[in-house]
Amino acid sequence: MKGKFRFAFKTGSIVILTAILFCYSMFQGGFVSWFLFYAFLPILLYVLLVLCYPLGNWKVDRKLSKTYVRSGGEVTVKVSLTRRVPFPLVYLEMEDLYDRSLLKVSRSDGTLQIAQSRQPKQHILFPWFRRNLEICYVLDRLPRGEHSFYQIRLRTGDPFQLVEKEAVFEVGHKLHVYPAEREITVGNPQSVFEEGAAVAYAPRSKQTSVVSGIREYTPGDRFNWIDWKASARKQDMMTKEFEQEKSADVLVVLDRRAAGQAEDLFEYAVVIAFSVYQKLKSRNEQVGFMSIGNPAKWLPAAMGSAQLHRVQQYLTTVRQEQEPPRLQALAAELSRQPKGSTVYYVTTDLDSREMAVLRKLRQGGYVLTVLYICRHATVGTKEKNLIREVRQLGHQMDMYPVQQTVQTGVERNA
Repeated sequence: MKGKFRFAFKTGSIVILTAILFCYSMFQGGFVSWFLFYAFLPILLYVLLVLCYPLGNWKVDRKLSKTYVRSGGEVTVKVSLTRRVPFPLVYLEMEDLYDRSLLKVSRSDGTLQIAQSRQPKQHILFPWFRRNLEICYVLDRLPRGEHSFYQIRLRTGDPFQLVEKEAVFEVGHKLHVYPAEREITVGNPQSVFEEGAAVAYAPRSKQTSVVSGIREYTPGDRFNWIDWKASARKQDMMTKEFEQEKSADVLVVLDRRAAGQAEDLFEYAVVIAFSVYQKLKSRNEQVGFMSIGNPAKWLPAAMGSAQLHRVQQYLTTVRQEQEPPRLQALAAELSRQPKGSTVYYVTTDLDSREMAVLRKLRQGGYVLTVLYICRHATVGTKEKNLIREVRQLGHQMDMYPVQQTVQTGVERNA
């Protein structure tokens, strides 16, 4: 209704302006007045034609060079405009409308540049009589997330800005920007044995460091498993029996509650969580994934690329929650899982008052590697004491400063 009223108002304005010029020429007479009338008549006629021009009949299409890309990468967008009637348009403004999340700028390692943002894409064309137009532009340094392209807006008008035409076309596309992967060093998962509380870094193949007994040799046993003394005593080939681990599960946990933390810290936490998960999967580990928040997300361990794709897809769309991280939530979730798991816990905040929870987890058979996402590489006395307390409990704690994201190594504080 509003569009029809605007069209009627502008048409009436042009008719009234033409009538005023005609009346002026009739009453004034002379060469000058009639020259003005005839000189402005083509302009007013063109304005009237522009006003009646069916801009909504254009055929608009958008193509993306790729729909799946890593954070920090780029994509080329190609917009095609086609029309049938070659009406002479002086200018045409094209604006591609997409989610505001694409206005953020990411570094090549996947972390956000908070101080920078890109401007919406607007292009000015001069089509005149051309029927086919193409616009190509590049969106680089893409931020993590699932982004939508939903509309394309066209605007045109006459050179004197007496009238303007606008048409909006529904052209939808989805762009999936996966979290970046960083090359990091991840130690072998820690294991807890049936006897005692010893912590060992060992491969995930059968554990051969704690001998629990001997048995008769069976085909397939390794040569170095043979117990020569027992074999000589029993006059038969005997091999060592090794103690089995309580649990061979490894769990990567991302705490998505980051109240009061900058967005770039959380983005870096997602990068580290995915990099650790990918590193463990590349070593054929049985790795589960958990996201702590409201509600918690649990993806059980499974082999193959399908499980990796599920974790990657989840980390593409995960968002931080405005609640402070607390280890009590992690302890509550782990209580529902098999005991003895090795846990890589990625968080942007850690309080020394939660040492009791870490002690309880250690007594319950869980070994934590705390991956602490911080702002600066240089830590103060408070952070050093925190690291010392965590390691005294039998856990491991590593610092991942955002300032050093351009480096390939990982900062470890002894």
